Amino acid sequence: MDGAHHSGLTVKGLGSGRPLTGQLIKERHVRLMVFVMAFFMIFVSCRNDKKQNPRMTGDADIDAVTEAIDKNPGDAALYYQRAKKFYEKKSYDLTIHDMMKAMSIDSLNPDYYHLLSDAYLDYMNSNGALKAMNKVISLYPERIPSLLKMSELKYILEDYDGSILTLNEVVRLDKNNSEAYFMLGNNFRALGDRERAINAYQTCIEMDSKLTDAWISLGELHEEKKDPKALTYYESAILSDPSSMQALHAKAYYMQNHGKIKEAQEIYRQIILTDRSYADAYLNSGLLYMEVDSTDRAYEQFDLLTAVAPTNYLGFYYRGLVSKSRGDKERALKDFESAYSLNPKDKKIEEAINSLKPKN
Repeated sequence: MDGAHHSGLTVKGLGSGRPLTGQLIKERHVRLMVFVMAFFMIFVSCRNDKKQNPRMTGDADIDAVTEAIDKNPGDAALYYQRAKKFYEKKSYDLTIHDMMKAMSIDSLNPDYYHLLSDAYLDYMNSNGALKAMNKVISLYPERIPSLLKMSELKYILEDYDGSILTLNEVVRLDKNNSEAYFMLGNNFRALGDRERAINAYQTCIEMDSKLTDAWISLGELHEEKKDPKALTYYESAILSDPSSMQALHAKAYYMQNHGKIKEAQEIYRQIILTDRSYADAYLNSGLLYMEVDSTDRAYEQFDLLTAVAPTNYLGFYYRGLVSKSRGDKERALKDFESAYSLNPKDKKIEEAINSLKPKN
């Protein structure tokens, strides 16, 4: 998504995509590993110190579940519990391993398939994610949470027609399911059908006025039509959840794009005071300070952005631009090179670096 503006550039959000296809799990040296593991387990069994147990991770919560599994190896729920902890740690291969074990004990728990699907998806194995969801739906063809999850998975994989077909089944089963209409709105929007998307989101909020994301989406779609009602939708989003930083950000972005810089800066300040890790607020605030040539304040915002989001190249790039405008070419070049190391595909960074190199 795009957002805060500076010299024709807009940066609304810093969301990053993730690859969803490709099998990364490979088997290799099987016979050697079987021999090594057999020897290793004999060696380990002779030791009483659990710190030498290779299954002990050093994470107290995970290791506590491992000990419980040792005592109750036939308890599927324990493997599920540990898998969730592995998933939180982004250890997707270990999550998958534990879920396979849990499902070998209990193959009928739908929650197990949901977590397995999530792990496969984050492990860049979309085929495995789909297989897990197809299996649970074959077991429970009218289970609405599973159908909704399948529709979300298809949406992520850009199978919008397939997602809509799944959602139509949800609506057939439960015509008042607000989440289904929200997802329908997302799919219609992705397909470029703005009016059907608006109708779906409108139906969603009529069923559940607390669905903040639907209010924000309505605001964005009306803003695309240059309809001033967009601001009303953003304000309704804030009313639906005053703690939503996304809702506040949406209103601030609207304000800045309509020349209300002071009001936008005030909202960004409110966001930062509430959630100091909300990177977009620093970025947009800094860009607005650049618009009014307040380089000190702009530098401060970009400097904070590099601290809270050190993998976001834009913080380094814009901090470099401020340093360059101050005549500090050495510091600017250092920041441009940092930005380039994080995102070498952005041509404007390469151009910025070249602009500081001596001409032959």
